[in-house]
Amino acid sequence: MNNRPLSPHLQIYKIQVTSFFSGMHRITGILLFCLLIAVSWCYILHTWVPDLFIVSYLHTLSSSFFAKLFYLFCFIILTYHFLNGIRYLLWDVGIGLGITSVLVSATVLMLVLLFSSVIFYFNI
Repeated sequence: MNNRPLSPHLQIYKIQVTSFFSGMHRITGILLFCLLIAVSWCYILHTWVPDLFIVSYLHTLSSSFFAKLFYLFCFIILTYHFLNGIRYLLWDVGIGLGITSVLVSATVLMLVLLFSSVIFYFNI
């Protein structure tokens, strides 16, 4: 009887650029969906039970440091998911499927994400 495993273990796989960005795209999609549900419930509660929300309390809470970090986090996941989605649409058409093109598009995506996040941070 052969004692070798039937399939390779996850420990021997080297994470590639495409698999990393694909996984991050899925994670950001899930986070955006959860954010959409939370924001929707806040609007529903505010509409049906307006006395539940105190405007001055929300204004104070939304201008705190942690709220600004949360806004930056939401901006980063939204921007990443949007830019990577454009990248996937280009791949669906057949543009940029080479190894060097994938690496260049990943680098451009991360640079645009970093640049736009810095601009967003200094504007909130």
